[in-house]
Amino acid sequence: MANESGRGAWLAAVFVLLAGCGPELDDETRILRTLDAMTEAVEQGDVGDFMTPVADDFVAVNGRLDRRALGLLVRRERLARDAVRVRRVDTQVELVGDSRAVASFRALATGGSGLLPDEGRFWRVETGWRRDGDDWALISAEWE
Repeated sequence: MANESGRGAWLAAVFVLLAGCGPELDDETRILRTLDAMTEAVEQGDVGDFMTPVADDFVAVNGRLDRRALGLLVRRERLARDAVRVRRVDTQVELVGDSRAVASFRALATGGSGLLPDEGRFWRVETGWRRDGDDWALISAEWE
């Protein structure tokens, strides 16, 4: 019996190792997953997690918004509403060389305090990204 349980543990360890050796994600997928994580974080009210991929030298709104100001803006907007939902559509990622990318999308952001949203707004967003090791850092954003 002991031999069987030892073999089972060994097989489980092999499966765990093989699962971690799956195909490496391409850059577009990494950026899309980062955007998904940022969306989830803002919906959950976790501004810290939202800000994790934002680079220290981030700029937005034609240079009028830096990383700190973005964090304050997201925090203010999130605290003003009991619920926030963001739906991204038409997301396109364009790689620019080996270390830069542009991700553009349309987003519907809704918020409110009840079961149904009290307010909503549609945005056209363009974001700039820089490779940071295996990850991508958000370095710029413009929206209208």
